[in-house]
Amino acid sequence: MAKFVITLATIFLVLDKAYTQIFDINETLQKLPEEAKLNFTQLSTKYAATAESHTVITVDGYVLTLFHIPGDKTRPVLLAHGILGAADIYIDRGNTSLIAGLYREGYDIWVLNVRGNRYSRKHLYLDPDMDKTFWDFSIHEHGNYDLSANIDYVLNATGQKKLSLIGISQGTTIAFILGACQPEYNKKIKVFIALAPVVFLSNLPQPSSLLIKLSSEINELVTALNQEELFGYNSALKGLYNIICSQTFGYDICLRLGMFLITGDDAEQFEPDFYKITIGRFPDGTSRKNIAHYAQIGKRRSFSQYDYGSENVVIYNSRVPPNYNLKKFTVDTVFISGKNDKLSTLKDLELLKRKLPNVVAAKVLKPINFNHFDHVWGRDTHHFSYPFVYSILDKYNRKILPVL
Repeated sequence: MAKFVITLATIFLVLDKAYTQIFDINETLQKLPEEAKLNFTQLSTKYAATAESHTVITVDGYVLTLFHIPGDKTRPVLLAHGILGAADIYIDRGNTSLIAGLYREGYDIWVLNVRGNRYSRKHLYLDPDMDKTFWDFSIHEHGNYDLSANIDYVLNATGQKKLSLIGISQGTTIAFILGACQPEYNKKIKVFIALAPVVFLSNLPQPSSLLIKLSSEINELVTALNQEELFGYNSALKGLYNIICSQTFGYDICLRLGMFLITGDDAEQFEPDFYKITIGRFPDGTSRKNIAHYAQIGKRRSFSQYDYGSENVVIYNSRVPPNYNLKKFTVDTVFISGKNDKLSTLKDLELLKRKLPNVVAAKVLKPINFNHFDHVWGRDTHHFSYPFVYSILDKYNRKILPVL
């Protein structure tokens, strides 16, 4: 099994180098529904209101796109997406999406895009296609630089001292990293709603646990093949994914026998017609280092900074990378999780809960098959989860009326 995984990874990476020179990514979208070809601003216009595109520049020169759907400026909400995703995931479900619901509730909505996805694949000086240095980042930089810059931008634009933060998967990881490394940002967040929190990866089932076990070999292979960007929107792997998964057999091959093995199976909430819509916008790229960092966390069974091996002594003055001190994350935190989530397992969430000082609520959603994707892509999530989200936000964003 291990040899098969390594061989499969090699084939895909070699194809990735060759394929980009042969096919136009737009051609691979032709068989998908028109909805699958819309970008964030087009989706926003269709299901909420016209979205503004703002440019956020990090202290290390990355040029990020921050989307804004105007609402009550006294109630800003910032949304942070998951790994291999972008802002789109929060509006893919159209009228029943989280963004559409937040818009109807009157919130001032801001949706970030971390470095490396198609909306934030820019730098003041580095060329992502030519400079490997561009891809020298992981969740550590996403939290310390990307998230912090977006928080500051939103607060400056709205004139508020605090905002509400919602994250899913990687969007939760980077929030915990920021609060642990720069505790002053805890004071800028009213409440953090963590959908499918990912910090500890100590209780993953197969095949994820096998991938973690083989992660060092896979990372060495990827490095040897000079692949620093993985699953980029215009990459070969994305193109192959578009072509294969848009076929009539694509739902069973790519989802039922593919992603569901990693995220948990919930075909009832992720129907074939909607799956074809998501193909147009997901996956959307990240760095080799980012995936390697997550794998290290799982392999080391500790929430720690990136392991540079022999360079740790120079970088950290220690042979091992330091752990993120979660006790420093003092924001009021709400967990929302699923029983069938194979990436954010209930056992790992218990570990996380014991590390955090201010978990004010933890809701496990009732549907037995609720998986990792369902928080944003589930057909009925607007019934199962979002009313609870709105109730939490309302509690922390109530207007204090003047006494007459």
